[in-house]
Amino acid sequence: MAAILAFGAHPDDIEFGCGGTVRKLIEKGWSAVHVCVTSGEAGSSSIDRATLAATREQEALRAAEVLGAERVHFLRAADGLTQYSRDHKIAVINLIREVRPDILFVHASSDHFPDHSLIHGLVMGAVAGAAGPWYQESIGEPHLAGTILGYEVWHPLNTFQLSVDITTTVERKLAALRCHQSQIEATHYDEASLGLARYRGVMSFSSTYAEVFEVLRTSLGLPEGLA
Repeated sequence: MAAILAFGAHPDDIEFGCGGTVRKLIEKGWSAVHVCVTSGEAGSSSIDRATLAATREQEALRAAEVLGAERVHFLRAADGLTQYSRDHKIAVINLIREVRPDILFVHASSDHFPDHSLIHGLVMGAVAGAAGPWYQESIGEPHLAGTILGYEVWHPLNTFQLSVDITTTVERKLAALRCHQSQIEATHYDEASLGLARYRGVMSFSSTYAEVFEVLRTSLGLPEGLA
């Protein structure tokens, strides 16, 4: 079975950036694992960090279930982190080697929201580390994902190499995003996501609703269902 490994800095990033595409592939028989690098505990000025972290992890689990992902892995790095550690990198290497994804999703290189930019660097560094016979403390056999796609959240892509029609899955994407009630009660990210998908569908001349991606790596062409 073909596998997806999707990374987000915060619990709602995957649903916003690539939820429609992940659902589309799951409907084609792919398996998916989500990774939340932080638990988003800095995402409120009125809820204490421990309560919010627990709440957002539960929201991430419900959202993954809506999309049909097999599981969610929480790395529990500090929300608002300013650097990542070797331990974080080893943890990501281990996940890549365990899941052995055919497609890996991560924040695009042009998303300069600080946490998103840092997680992009962490994951891409771990991708290189997971591919070779290095890091004695890591587990599993080396693996390099055939396709790596960067998605947009806070900073829409100026240029993109792939547009995916999500017209048939956009409602499931929104349902998953709306699981993150702690966030969308104050800021209507679901409406922003729908508007962006509509804009991308129209302006890429591809569909009614679309998600677009930066192609960070592809070895033998894009997998069936994306091209």
